[in-house]
Amino acid sequence: METNKENHKHGKYFIMLDLMQESGQMNMFGAPAKLRELYPELAKREAMDITTSWMKSKTVNNHE
Repeated sequence: METNKENHKHGKYFIMLDLMQESGQMNMFGAPAKLRELYPELAKREAMDITTSWMKSKTVNNHE
């Protein structure tokens, strides 16, 4: 389960992912690559983990 601490830790990335989603210009499964393009300091796995956490935070029922 995602925690508020994790969401806060990835805050700037979550904001960028929200903006990407709102623009409707890309499929969000391509978001990890776009994050790495925008934030070169991110490793591939980290970008994928951030995107997965963001997607989980968007679910209606966010608990297991």
